[in-house]
Amino acid sequence: MSKTKKRYCYGRYIALLAMCLMASATFAQKQLAINKIFEQYGKQKGSTMVVLSDDVIKSYHLDFYKSITLPYDKKRSNEIQQSLETDKKLAKKIKEVISNGIIYSGYYQLPMEGKLKNRYILFKISDNATATLIYMEGDIESEEIVNLLFIKPTK
Repeated sequence: MSKTKKRYCYGRYIALLAMCLMASATFAQKQLAINKIFEQYGKQKGSTMVVLSDDVIKSYHLDFYKSITLPYDKKRSNEIQQSLETDKKLAKKIKEVISNGIIYSGYYQLPMEGKLKNRYILFKISDNATATLIYMEGDIESEEIVNLLFIKPTK
């Protein structure tokens, strides 16, 4: 086989592998109860859904990132709370702030899936009556997420 043909085959193999990895990440997220929140409210007026591409998230050791910020009313509150309650049963690490039975913020580290990637669900209700729900997976460690989200960088 010529060098050119080998390079072509190698390039196709890499592209196929990359597509399989992205499909696997999407499949893992779709198995969670929170997926219905993304599907139901992702394109609704007043909601903002973000799915970041490889070139943006690779520097953070992530393979998949999806978030949604939406107005937080009674109906959405019940749906989100139920989804979190369902998915947290799978979690191996849980940190929550709960008041009057309502999860105001939550951090859930889920068991690794298939290709040994860390998986996380993050949730927060803001003071301005909006809720943010995040799902991400990759090589990022728990401590790195805490540092990214809560610790201001030193100048």
